[in-house]
Amino acid sequence: MVKRLGLFIAYSIFFIGAVIIFMPKTNTYFLMEKQIKPLGVVISNETFEENFFDLIVKNMDISVKGIDSVHVNQTDMMFLGVYNVVDLKGIILSSVASSFVPLHIQHIKILYSIFNPLKVKIFAEGEFGSLQAHINLKEFHAYVDVQPSKLMLQKYKRSLRELKKTKDGSYVYDYAF
Repeated sequence: MVKRLGLFIAYSIFFIGAVIIFMPKTNTYFLMEKQIKPLGVVISNETFEENFFDLIVKNMDISVKGIDSVHVNQTDMMFLGVYNVVDLKGIILSSVASSFVPLHIQHIKILYSIFNPLKVKIFAEGEFGSLQAHINLKEFHAYVDVQPSKLMLQKYKRSLRELKKTKDGSYVYDYAF
């Protein structure tokens, strides 16, 4: 009985691992791209590298409603089914945003897990400082906590006025959509 249970667990782990390794990651990316296109978001000029567990997308240019908005040097996407991570590195915002925020972001990490399927966590670091965000998909609510850098505090005070300052010096944005 114990031997059969052990074999069942071993075969299950092998099957799940094989599904993850042989999953068509590039096709999953194109499906995601197709889903965001009706929102006016177009991703172009990207190149792909597919590994066992992740998909690496390099040199993405993102346009929103026909306006060139963001260039991302590298994106690592790991789709494990139960735990998914998208890690964007080397992000440069369009010069249009220069009056609101600094243009360079070192990385943004987006985490999603089926163990908490109604929440998405986002972590970011850049010239603006650091950011932690939690998006509740059930309640359509976003909570963003920003630890601004000295540059942000000096040159972008107008943008920080849109956020609520907390007692510990961070800035919070609470939004229901």
